Amino acid sequence: MRYETLLVNLDDHVAMVRMNRAESMNALEYRLRADLVDCLQTLSEDDEVRVVILIGSGNAFCAGGDLRELRHKMKIEQARKYVLHVSRVILAIQKMEKPVIAAVNGAAMGAGFSIVMACDLVVASETARFSQSFVHVGLIPDLGGTYFTPRVFGLQRAKEFAFTGKILSSNEIARLGLINQIVSPEELENKAIELAHQIVEGPPLALELTKKLLNQSWNPNLEEMIELEAQYQAACMQSEDHMKGIRAFYEKRKAKFKGR
Repeated sequence: MRYETLLVNLDDHVAMVRMNRAESMNALEYRLRADLVDCLQTLSEDDEVRVVILIGSGNAFCAGGDLRELRHKMKIEQARKYVLHVSRVILAIQKMEKPVIAAVNGAAMGAGFSIVMACDLVVASETARFSQSFVHVGLIPDLGGTYFTPRVFGLQRAKEFAFTGKILSSNEIARLGLINQIVSPEELENKAIELAHQIVEGPPLALELTKKLLNQSWNPNLEEMIELEAQYQAACMQSEDHMKGIRAFYEKRKAKFKGR
């Protein structure tokens, strides 16, 4: 499998999918998200694949949305369609019948944090960092962020993360229940592969049905939540605060939001 923005390796029923845009911290620009969706859907249909590992190149897992696409204000329907298009990555992970392991090698910010939460298991480097950073650019959590965080961390923690955009360490996130293993940066890939091989030894059909049942046990309204996120995010993208946040990011200063 060859992609412009991904490196994909299949060995012993384990597919390693590496987001390969280190220069942009693997931000979800159009080509990367399109490649991810196509790759995940293809792997889902490949009987040789039993487990998928998702990892980033360089010092980041995924920095979230590509702010270059947001520098110019979108019209509200255009913004809604943009959020729905990016959210296809989350749906591809959740709908995949095989277990998906997030091997978090570095920063998982904004939508990157949502991707981690959408995965079935998480192995993280000691140096990984996590944040619902949307608030810093005048936006709400999207890509299922408002769906996953209260279910994983509880409602009050979800509000804290969304309201403050605070950066959390691997140890902090592990104590709150998201991370299965914390390892050194040098061990990350091997430990993720080791975990994948443990799963590969299990019965594929039972694993597939177990994943479906456990995901359905939360409730089946992820797509409805993504639609609501898209509508509300589109509204945020019309605000002055959003554009102020984008400008402040590029000017390397703290944004001063005015509530408009």
